[in-house]
Amino acid sequence: MSAATVVRTGIGCAELVARRAPGLMQLSTQTQGGSPRAAEAQARFRDELIALARDSSELALREIRRGIEDLDSFTRPEEDAESAPERRFYKAKP
Repeated sequence: MSAATVVRTGIGCAELVARRAPGLMQLSTQTQGGSPRAAEAQARFRDELIALARDSSELALREIRRGIEDLDSFTRPEEDAESAPERRFYKAKP
């Protein structure tokens, strides 16, 4: 389960980076130089980079939760309905 979770997380993060890398590369080239637009591009680059980090951390947490749910469902013992006695947790008055 843990290996599958790591693979899913790695693939998801790689897809995020592949989708956003061209825009980040373009912004990074715009930050070169001392023009007023360079400062604006640098701020946008920072915001986009932080957004990428947040999205990848959300993806990782989602995959970890999924891995835990998978582990729980695959390792939970099956219980027979007949073997578990029905219990009353209250007393009924006659």
